[in-house]
Amino acid sequence: MAAGTHSMIFATGEPAFAVGGDGAIVGWNSAASRAFGYPSSHAVGRKCWELLQGQDAFGNQYCCERCPLLAMAVQHKPVNRCRMSFRTADESLQGFIVTTLALFDIHGATLIHMCRTELPATREKGQIVPARESGRGNGKGVLTHRERQVLNHLADGHTTREIATLLSISGKTVRNHVEHILHKLHAHSRLEAVAVSRRLDLH
Repeated sequence: MAAGTHSMIFATGEPAFAVGGDGAIVGWNSAASRAFGYPSSHAVGRKCWELLQGQDAFGNQYCCERCPLLAMAVQHKPVNRCRMSFRTADESLQGFIVTTLALFDIHGATLIHMCRTELPATREKGQIVPARESGRGNGKGVLTHRERQVLNHLADGHTTREIATLLSISGKTVRNHVEHILHKLHAHSRLEAVAVSRRLDLH
């Protein structure tokens, strides 16, 4: 069914699906069927956390009934692009870079998840990491010098405005650096980015 606020998922060649405010999948495109192995008839109507069992970069269960991404959308907070691993029909874990859009109509919020396939995920000391990262070493080459400065200030608990003052840059520039940090470290939030950086010894 291509009607409704989520019809945009049928206009992309990337795997994409739509989730309603109750967590049920309301739209599922053909690319998602190929990527996840589930036909639309099997996916639509299912709770997304039950079907896909999304995990974060550490292998922790991220998808759940109290979806943090939906909670952010309802509060009109921006949802950053992130990396997640989903359970596919053959019971394997597949890594994706997930971009989320929140749409609102008279029925409430609908989340559009557009998923760019990564290399197959591998396990490292009980954690899920992208195959392209599993041999990366301590990761110090991932962030630029300026991004490491911003990350260090985040770790010290400074706000965007305080970081801007400390580095003599604009708040917008700080936010851009933070977005790049979140993307590069596959983190959902500033707090998770700090945790990842400590694990990778980026300070």
